[in-house]
Amino acid sequence: MELLGKFDDRHSVTVAGQTHETKQPVSRPKVLMLGGFGRSGSTLLERCLAQCEGFSGLGEVIHLWERGLHDNELCGCSSKFADCPMWTAIGAEAYGGWDKVDTKVAISDRLGVVRNRFIPELTGQFALAPRRDARERLIERLDRLYSAAKQVTGADILVDSSKHPAYAYFLRSLNIDLRCVLVVRDPRGVAYSWSKVVKRPETGDRMQDMPRYSVLESMVNWTSYSLLFHALALFKVPVMTVHYEDFMRAPHTTLEKIARFAGAKSSELLPELADGQIDLQVHHTVAGNPMRFKVGEVKLKLDETWKSKMPRTDRAIASVLSFPMRVAYKAARIVGR
Repeated sequence: MELLGKFDDRHSVTVAGQTHETKQPVSRPKVLMLGGFGRSGSTLLERCLAQCEGFSGLGEVIHLWERGLHDNELCGCSSKFADCPMWTAIGAEAYGGWDKVDTKVAISDRLGVVRNRFIPELTGQFALAPRRDARERLIERLDRLYSAAKQVTGADILVDSSKHPAYAYFLRSLNIDLRCVLVVRDPRGVAYSWSKVVKRPETGDRMQDMPRYSVLESMVNWTSYSLLFHALALFKVPVMTVHYEDFMRAPHTTLEKIARFAGAKSSELLPELADGQIDLQVHHTVAGNPMRFKVGEVKLKLDETWKSKMPRTDRAIASVLSFPMRVAYKAARIVGR
């Protein structure tokens, strides 16, 4: 079956008539997962990557089942999930329509299998009896999803900004070419950002806030997420570390390095970055930071507000708790120069 719409590499949509033909086999999807604790610039990085030729940004696929399928929240194109032409086409290609997916089971499977506390199972690519069937269903469901996304978008590389380490460990069981980019920001900036109230515009009239974390919670998550993503390399998953600060200071160079790491056919077709600005287009991302709705000229500017606004006590706590990892990252960056 051919799809309802045609989507080019930059995600503009041209609705065409529906035809019925035998689906041609597609190669194994390349999935570039962006990982690391939130508020580290991964949403902006995903959107910049999505404007590279041959890339397509999907958003935080880990949350698709509850936020997209169940809650019908807004896609990055500002349409409700059920009305987004790209996700409608992906659902048709993957499952014969989203109505064929049992939403409650899909949510239960994801929540019951992809948890950081189950990482010992996920590293061994198995599940204990209570989760075995859910694991198999989720593998099949996601294999079909990523294959359909590749078919619909025509992209060589799918960018998934799900962030969670447990999800990255789970994706090893899929029939995909998985590579991970760990996005790291100064942990004090991360902790300060998580202390602020941020609205989730995709929730519509409900106007829900994004969760907030204490400094201690932020440091535990920032550290554990980083360590778990680095450990993925032990299981033969290619992992690249990208620092938010480097991305803001040298966006073109950073994107070029990521494109090569992801296996892009060419690093010459990067988005135009004139004077550190990018003209963001519409992207069909499901879930993520509110900036996924931003369209138009965006200045890639290093945000270090935490240096002047973060309470002194919070900054001291974050500095002490993150000191070993910050030293390790500084040393690695010096060696890598």
